[in-house]
Amino acid sequence: MYNNFWFARYTILNGFLPKLTLVHFSHNKFLVWNNNNTNSNFLKRQRTTLMSDNNNATIDIAGTSVPVTALQTNINVASILEFKPFKDWVSAISKESYSVEKKEVEFRKIEIQNVDYFGPKIGFIKFKVDARLIENGKNVPGIVFMRGGSVAVLLILRSKDEDEIVNEHVVLTEQPRIPVPSLAFPEIPAGMLDGSGNFTGKASEEIKEETGIVIKDQDLIDMTELAYGNQYKGVYPSPGGSDEFMRLCLCIKDMSVNDVLQLEGKLGGLRNHGESIVVRLIKLNELWKIPDMKALSALCLYKALKKEKKV
Repeated sequence: MYNNFWFARYTILNGFLPKLTLVHFSHNKFLVWNNNNTNSNFLKRQRTTLMSDNNNATIDIAGTSVPVTALQTNINVASILEFKPFKDWVSAISKESYSVEKKEVEFRKIEIQNVDYFGPKIGFIKFKVDARLIENGKNVPGIVFMRGGSVAVLLILRSKDEDEIVNEHVVLTEQPRIPVPSLAFPEIPAGMLDGSGNFTGKASEEIKEETGIVIKDQDLIDMTELAYGNQYKGVYPSPGGSDEFMRLCLCIKDMSVNDVLQLEGKLGGLRNHGESIVVRLIKLNELWKIPDMKALSALCLYKALKKEKKV
């Protein structure tokens, strides 16, 4: 079984190389990181896979070697370790652990329970972390549905009627949402991030795909950045069970009354990707009536930032 083991490359930081130990497995030889003789600064900067085969691996979380095991034989742990949301999660949880004066949580193991793929790429991961409070040994809830970040857009269309009165409508999409379950769930346009870090670019892409409306990246305002800066990645819709963070963007677009009315009932979405979307419009002052968390969060941020004269 050890023939498939591999080791991550080590990085020299400030001229420091971690101490390595030669280990023999069958007829193979491996260099393994010796955790007892490592520089703490190195630990803070480097997340290292000590060793891995198809179904098992050992990773470093805040200086602790934590085994990662797949509970199904068709799950490749090595590919999980390279999944960007998982790498970001390991880095973030290590940083959190280092930021406290006294270590409060012990990480014992991670069990990968299931993986959903989008074609050849990983889409979602469900795993369980065995994490315990050091003070009393009690388990910390650690079931994770990992999907990474997403972006949503509060798209406000402004138009003037014949009496020069300004009307504000918000663009919604209606589409089947099986988990809810609903076959016509109203929500503001949204989509998963691709890992590039280009939040506004992804937002404008989703708007075009779902509604057919073309907007420029520079016309989008990242409200989460205005609100939180670098403190948070975005808003977290379900922190008790998922890593998902959401960037909430704002776009205010002036259109004629006729152009706005023509959007109502328009078909949108990528049909060849299984999307069946109908564009809907709702008055801005009635947006609070829909059950979409994204819309309600975006509305709250918009009103607060408007009051602070940031938008």
